Amino acid sequence: MILAALAVTVFLAAAIRGATGFGFSLIAALALSTSYSAASASGIVLMLDLAATGLLMRGGALSGLDWREAVRLGLFALVGALAGVLVLSALPERPALIGLNLAVLVSALAALLKVRSRFLEGAAAAAIAAFLTGAMIGAFSVGGTLIVAWLIASGRSPARSIGLLTVVFAFTDTATLAFRLAFGVLLADTLMPTLVLLPIVALGIYAGRHLFGWLTPEGWKRLVAFILVALAVGSLVRTLSLA
Repeated sequence: MILAALAVTVFLAAAIRGATGFGFSLIAALALSTSYSAASASGIVLMLDLAATGLLMRGGALSGLDWREAVRLGLFALVGALAGVLVLSALPERPALIGLNLAVLVSALAALLKVRSRFLEGAAAAAIAAFLTGAMIGAFSVGGTLIVAWLIASGRSPARSIGLLTVVFAFTDTATLAFRLAFGVLLADTLMPTLVLLPIVALGIYAGRHLFGWLTPEGWKRLVAFILVALAVGSLVRTLSLA
């Protein structure tokens, strides 16, 4: 029963990633943490998320991409991932996660209320969002919600947003995996669960891409904003309950 629930949750997480470009890591991490240690769950999520990124690339997620912007954001995220592995991972996880989720919650609510800001549409906000996203992923394997909140608040189109997210996650996931292997913090017991769950992730990504094709741009943005609010509130409640 536990394995079935885990498989269903991973499928749903992958479907959300396929439809919106984000959400897999946070949802899958919550499910995997019930059966594996925090370190093992983090490693499994990281490898599965990297696989999901590859599947999205093959499935046409980069078709609406602005490559200059994507590479720039990817590089900022890469630097952030290195900082996360080397610095933030040594800091207390709880305050960092609380700050992350509060920022996401405020940004998502602003998007739902259609609050616009010129600063959010500028290069500085993009760089900050990418760096902090990379740092959180490098340290704790979650944090993609921050750059998603920036994307919908800055008015990017759905196709452009998913393309940017795919590239940023490709940079951060690959770098974080390489850093963890180099520093010996990727546990050996993560490989087999990753291989077992990989076909489920592939099916979820396939289902999510079909869902994306049915959504209007406005419907996609509202769906993303509601998911962000739900994830931020759920993560805040969980983080605060661990006090």
